[in-house]
Amino acid sequence: MPIPVKSLIISWRTIALALILSLIVGVSGAGELPDRLASVATSRMTARAVSGDTVVVALDDKTLQAVGNQDFDINHHMQLVRAIDASPAKRLFVDFSYARRTEDRDFPKFAAAVRQMGDRIILAVPSASFGGTTATALRWPDSRFGNQATLGFIGLEYEFWQVWKVPLAVNAEGRILPSFAALLANRPLDAPGQFALDLSYDPDTITQYSAIDVMTGKLDPELLRGKDVIFASASAALPDQHYLPGRDKVHGAYIHLIAGEALKRGQPVDIGWLPALAVSFLAMLAALAWRNGRWQGVTAGVIAAALLVVKVVGSLSLVTIHIGAACFLIAAISANVARTRRRSSAQRENPVSGLPNFEALRTQAPFGSATVIAAKVVNFEDLAAFIPGDGIGKLVEQVTRRLQLASQGTTLHHDLDGTFAWLVPYYQHSQIEGQLAGLAALFNAPLTIGELRVDVAIAFGVNDEFEGSNAQRLAAALVAAERAIRTRALWTKYVPRQKDDAGWQLSFHSQLEDALTGGDIWVAFQPQYAIATGKLVGVEALARWTHPTRGPIPPDEFIVQAEKSQDIYRLTLFVMDQAIRSAAQLHERGMRINMSVNLSAALLDHNDLVGTIRVMLTAHHLPPEILTIEITETAQIENSRQARQTLAQLRRTGIRLSIDDYGTGQSNLEYLTEIEADEIKIDKRFVMTMRDSQRNLEVVKSTIDLAHRLGAVAVAEGIEDAETMTLLGQLGCDVGQGYHLGKPQLFSELTATLAAPQQNRTG
Repeated sequence: MPIPVKSLIISWRTIALALILSLIVGVSGAGELPDRLASVATSRMTARAVSGDTVVVALDDKTLQAVGNQDFDINHHMQLVRAIDASPAKRLFVDFSYARRTEDRDFPKFAAAVRQMGDRIILAVPSASFGGTTATALRWPDSRFGNQATLGFIGLEYEFWQVWKVPLAVNAEGRILPSFAALLANRPLDAPGQFALDLSYDPDTITQYSAIDVMTGKLDPELLRGKDVIFASASAALPDQHYLPGRDKVHGAYIHLIAGEALKRGQPVDIGWLPALAVSFLAMLAALAWRNGRWQGVTAGVIAAALLVVKVVGSLSLVTIHIGAACFLIAAISANVARTRRRSSAQRENPVSGLPNFEALRTQAPFGSATVIAAKVVNFEDLAAFIPGDGIGKLVEQVTRRLQLASQGTTLHHDLDGTFAWLVPYYQHSQIEGQLAGLAALFNAPLTIGELRVDVAIAFGVNDEFEGSNAQRLAAALVAAERAIRTRALWTKYVPRQKDDAGWQLSFHSQLEDALTGGDIWVAFQPQYAIATGKLVGVEALARWTHPTRGPIPPDEFIVQAEKSQDIYRLTLFVMDQAIRSAAQLHERGMRINMSVNLSAALLDHNDLVGTIRVMLTAHHLPPEILTIEITETAQIENSRQARQTLAQLRRTGIRLSIDDYGTGQSNLEYLTEIEADEIKIDKRFVMTMRDSQRNLEVVKSTIDLAHRLGAVAVAEGIEDAETMTLLGQLGCDVGQGYHLGKPQLFSELTATLAAPQQNRTG
């Protein structure tokens, strides 16, 4: 059964990339390092003793001291060979090369001693060059040794400065030459090969006798009965020492012996890295699909532990399993899942209060019979603009504390715009009205923030309809809260007749598609005038929607819905194209008038946004400095590195930047320090009430002064009368727009206005 795509916590592209990188790790051998580390880490945990069937007769420090620290010459070698020949030992493996001793005077005697042992002696064949299964420049034993002695290869290959693998046999100048390990295990060979060392053998359990004791008869010969003997150097002063993974330096004879011990147990098998990777991939995929990856972390740990156990058990059975690529895959997928969850957790938490946001509420278990309560701080935007510094955070903290009294142990959720929500269990339904009345009484007392005393109004919406998804029921409670604000009621309950609006919202995407293609969505242009001269200096492009059955839809309604349904990008590009096309027509007529277009901050995370706007400008031959992009939701920009980079790219292109609705966000001042704006637009809520509110007048005045200090143009929105226009002129405001100066109009109406005599088209 195919795994549903939507059930995966990370994208298929991410999974595919992790798999491709893991395959590269496996093919390139980069996964060998973690494999080696795992082998070393487990070697001591699974330590075992050697069988004792093979012993080492060593040319050790004791032997060298016995010969007066002189050369252990060919006569000494002859004595040792004859002593072993006379003992009940099974075979003698001579781990020495005699290529440089052939001219010694007594070499013929030594050769005779070797011949006397017949096929009980195995002579070493070293090579000057060895890699994989091919050996070159070999030093073959002298012909005087006869042809009864068996020849064994003693070359070792290093990886990471250590010996990890040993040969079974090598291709030696056209013949198959078995290794000492293969001969110790009596393994017949017909092809070259190599195998991984079993690192579980403890070198300290190898029996070693001093050569001088064997030569002088001090060693009881019965100790060698039926055993294979390796005659080799084992002195710290001699060079035949190698690094064994997880151990200190050991002598070459020890490695041959350990390798032979492993071969005696069976046939080594190397299954490579692909099976472990395939099994891990399927297991991780299943974990990602199961309950949206809820058990992915546990599964990853279990798979990694299982791989390690299988590797250890396999090594004990001479099966080599490479888990490096599989571990890389597990780590890559787990890292992406962890990053996605951190991002999701951040997206599900309100940064101001630290409470879970509405997204967390929508995606939790179904509400069932619980009632949804939504609470809205009525004048939150005004408070956010008025309270200085981090006072808004303190305000939210105090509002939260009071609301938690009503939530009575249930989780309180907080959205960015001063909206809260919580669930009331069915057994508390009868208490809801009393709880809300009690909350209203709590908010009758002002909040104290520093030296400020702030009055806070709050309204509640209730949805006790049990039908619909979590998102629908929460949205219904929010609609009821908005209605409570409009009707100035303490709280209102969602009523079923509002479902028609909800149905329209559910089909919003398809209706927007039809509106864009059918011409129901169009662009209106509102003029902007220089307040000092009354000259037309700019136009703002505004989206309008005339629905065939619902009539004109308020922009705030369909734009907010477009942002929720992810259709805002297409809608914005439609308006942008119409605006640039219209500005280009004006520019061709010699009218240098700025064209402003609103851009949701959510779109600044699109990597192709700047390129798309450049293409539009080029297609319509419009200079970029004619275009002004108005940005809102500055708090969202501050939390996005991509958004800040996009704004910087727009500015480098030559496009002007404007901060829209200044004074309503949470972090506009911080935003101004990061992005150099050409224009600051004062929100109409302050402009329309500035003649009646001294506070709002001060906000307008300070914003104009701030804009000028930053080298930006101050633009006032919402100019509804001549008195406000005059007052703005006295305050030094640069540009104004509003119904007093001109309503949003069709482009044909705008061009007709521009064609009128100068005195008829000034503000």
